[in-house]
Amino acid sequence: MNYALIKLIGILFDVFSFLILLDVIASWIVAARVRLPNWVYDILSTVHSIVAPVLDPIRRLIPGLGGLDISPIIALILLGVLRQLIVSALLGVL
Repeated sequence: MNYALIKLIGILFDVFSFLILLDVIASWIVAARVRLPNWVYDILSTVHSIVAPVLDPIRRLIPGLGGLDISPIIALILLGVLRQLIVSALLGVL
C-alpha cells in the first residue's frame, strides 16, 4: 500500500544524492578552470543552488579538514539516515 510512496521517496533521495555528487565534481571542474560551454556552467550553477541549502549549514557547523570539504559526505550519510527513518515510519516499524 505504501510501497509506491516508498519507491518515490527512494527516487527523490537518490536524485538528491546524485545532485550532491554532481556538485562535488562541478567544484573540481571550476577549480581546475576547465573551459566548457556556458550552458554547462548554467546547469552546474543550478545544481549548486539546489544542494547549497543542505550543504551550507553543514559547512558552517563542521569546517573543512585541511582544505577538504567533508560536508557532502556528511550530507549523504544524513540523507541515508533520514531516508531509513521515513521508510521505517511508513512501514510502521518505528
